[in-house]
Amino acid sequence: MRLIAKIKDPELLRKSIHERGTLFYLTDKEGNITQVVYYSGSRIVQYAGSLDEKLAKTVREAGHKVDGIEVDEIQGYVRVFQS
Repeated sequence: MRLIAKIKDPELLRKSIHERGTLFYLTDKEGNITQVVYYSGSRIVQYAGSLDEKLAKTVREAGHKVDGIEVDEIQGYVRVFQS
């Protein structure tokens, strides 16, 4: 089984991420995080919402900034792009 989640609750994001998975994030022109995707073999968690400073710091430290993220829910994959 797989979990594919689209969430806006920062606490749920905090509890969903684990060191065995990978975090990817997008930023706007000002450097604010606008989207976070956590991927592990059994979970894809898409987060679109505001982040408090502590969670934003966690995402920046543990995650990878990318230029684009595509999530295909039907096929169950995450595609990321970097320039």
